Amino acid sequence: MQTTTIIKEIVKLPVTERFLIIEDTLRSIKEETTNKKEKSLSEGAKASLSDYMEDEELLSFTALDGEDFFATEGTGVTEVIKGQKNPII
Repeated sequence: MQTTTIIKEIVKLPVTERFLIIEDTLRSIKEETTNKKEKSLSEGAKASLSDYMEDEELLSFTALDGEDFFATEGTGVTEVIKGQKNPII
């Protein structure tokens, strides 16, 4: 069925039914794109797993996990501790 034919038929329906069609269509698009994104992320993680298992240098920065650090934002310096941003200046 062509898109123009579908739209002509939808226009004939009461507004409440047209809203239901829109909601269902948007939900299916969201599910489809979410599934594709999740599949892509999963495939990427699986593809890089062997690299991380074989090359310890890729994990060298994980030694810093949990450490306090300093970061600059814009023109001021901000201390970042456990997700909290406390201005120093």
